[in-house]
Amino acid sequence: MKGTKGSETKALIRETAFKQFLTKDYSMVPLKDIEKSLNLSRGCMSYHYPTKQELFIDVIDQYILRKQDVDNKLQISKPMSLYEFIEHYIINVERTMNYLTQFILPEAKTNGTRAYMNLILQAEKFYPNFTKETTIITQKELLLWERILKHAQNEGEINKQYDCRYLAKQFKYLFFGQSYNDALENGLNIPELKKQFIFIYNLIKI
Repeated sequence: MKGTKGSETKALIRETAFKQFLTKDYSMVPLKDIEKSLNLSRGCMSYHYPTKQELFIDVIDQYILRKQDVDNKLQISKPMSLYEFIEHYIINVERTMNYLTQFILPEAKTNGTRAYMNLILQAEKFYPNFTKETTIITQKELLLWERILKHAQNEGEINKQYDCRYLAKQFKYLFFGQSYNDALENGLNIPELKKQFIFIYNLIKI
């Protein structure tokens, strides 16, 4: 199980576990079910993941912490106007949601937003220092929003009377609130999120 084959097996185990953890509680995902679905021996599973918590931590690292880090999800190679960044942000949100949807098991009868939030709530219980890690990620994204907003002010795109720190929070927390609200229905309504962002943009633009 060493080398490339071992890495592929580990990635397959992680992806299979991600599908399970997305729609089931931590306690309802036995390792033997993953072994059975992949036709793996107990020895092979134990080699890659001696415990369920180690597997869960790897899943959270790969599918939440790395995916949500702004350096990965919002790569920016050149200066952007605020309007361009909003467009870029929405495109990346849509890409992420489409990516998530493919992992939702048909029998789960849930939406990607709700499933992802459920996984995050589980991570708070079973991933050591998860809140600390997500706080760092959120702060990095807020700083990115703030940098984009300050650039917009300097370029005469938006009014300079506004505190960019608070504007950054308006955009980020609007996303949080919209996600929570829509998770209870059919999943994040991305066109509506864009409308809300543009509404704020129109209030502050020159």
